[in-house]
Amino acid sequence: GSVMDMPLYPGDVLTPGYAAKKDAKRLDRKDAPTITKIPVLPISYEDALPLLSALKGPVAPNSWKGGLPITYHVGPGPAKVRIKLEFDWKITPAHNVIAMLEGSTYPDQWVMRGNHHDAWVHGANDPVSGMVAVMEEARVIGEMAKQGKRPKRTVVYAAWDAEEPGLIGSTEWVEDHEKELQAKLVAYINTDSNGRGFFGAGGSHTLQAMVSEVADAVTDPQTGVSIKERRIARQLAGGGNANFELSALGSGSDYTPFIQHAGIASLNIGFGGENAGGEYHTIYDTYPHYTRFKDPGFAYGVALANTAGRIVLRMANADVLPFEFKQWHATVSEYLKEIMEETESRRKEVKRHNELVARKAYALAADPRENIAPPNKKEEIPYLDFSPLQNSLARLGERIEELESLSPESLSVEKQKALNEALQGTEQILTDMTGLPRRPWFRHRLYAPGFYTGYGVKTLPGVREAIEQENWKEAQEQIGILARTLERMDQQVIKLIGLSK
Repeated sequence: GSVMDMPLYPGDVLTPGYAAKKDAKRLDRKDAPTITKIPVLPISYEDALPLLSALKGPVAPNSWKGGLPITYHVGPGPAKVRIKLEFDWKITPAHNVIAMLEGSTYPDQWVMRGNHHDAWVHGANDPVSGMVAVMEEARVIGEMAKQGKRPKRTVVYAAWDAEEPGLIGSTEWVEDHEKELQAKLVAYINTDSNGRGFFGAGGSHTLQAMVSEVADAVTDPQTGVSIKERRIARQLAGGGNANFELSALGSGSDYTPFIQHAGIASLNIGFGGENAGGEYHTIYDTYPHYTRFKDPGFAYGVALANTAGRIVLRMANADVLPFEFKQWHATVSEYLKEIMEETESRRKEVKRHNELVARKAYALAADPRENIAPPNKKEEIPYLDFSPLQNSLARLGERIEELESLSPESLSVEKQKALNEALQGTEQILTDMTGLPRRPWFRHRLYAPGFYTGYGVKTLPGVREAIEQENWKEAQEQIGILARTLERMDQQVIKLIGLSK
């Protein structure tokens, strides 16, 4: 799956959430997205070769080079290219398929599972390999309900349409049902493509402990060890640590509107790493190709259904929702440490650069015959005041220690119900309606796709991206906004402590 693989209209690139509204009034709002007029057309390597070969100018940096047998240049010309584009402007309905099984005990608390069903062409890997696991999970839970084993919470299964052209199906559905979802939805579990290899999981870090437990209980079909053990082995072999951790979510699939916009605790899981191929989003993503190269025997399709199904049932049947905050706190603290160290590293680099300019080191070290102008001094990086964040996190840490020392499983049913209602809304505390600078649709203060990184995540995005853009005034403002978000989280944890006693 993907976000914005192709623009919705020729040359128009829109942020998610604004893509498919038929009423033109929507785009008249002051927070409407910027529309960039850049012609976009995917072409084959064969067609790209003569175009890239014709470019002159400086040699491209290594990170810009592709795999064609040419020397890559950044241009300009001298060749000119005439491109003729033809489009089918037909309006086609998109269909989300939603199935709901009402819970036996907490019908107004929902657990949701989803995968998209639309594809660029045949879509055997993307998205059908994930969608069949969703269908199998739904079938099994339905059979369990027939046998009198109905889940305690309502379970909702979704097959999203129009994911490929911009997450349209899931985004429009979340926007249309936002208030109900924020009141009822406990968690959203997403999958997309799937194949042979290692367990991958990203999401809200309050769910990390629970996912780790599930991963310990599912067997890897190739090695016979747990999918957690095999994943950790890969981390260690690659020089990593032995911890099971969720990655942070940016964008790229249908979890995006749930976590980034509505503030719903979300997961994105799947298997891969040993199923690489060149068929992605092409006519070659077929059933014969998938069954031969991607997941022979559908072993990892079964593993995915076992994993996601267990997560759904764990969330649906838990007496107390399995949110855990110590690992969440450790993760957020690490994000802040990264930003502070990066800021200090930038400051030292600028200071050293300016000292070398003042000593004329660059000018004296250059070849006089090259006639290269020496660099100028850079603007010094000011000291930002991170203390509001440090203080907020320190207080939160103490509260969380107290919360995690309690045993809510021994509470009465009525008290557990009140606690679960509070836990359900916790992720929303980490959002605010103002959204991030220049993109108000993205409301989460801990995770967001980077402004310039496509799917790639930026953690603590308001602060981090302001620093990366050297907008120091905005960086200090965003530190204050994030600190107030963490203070609201502190009040929420105080509330959870009171309900847990």
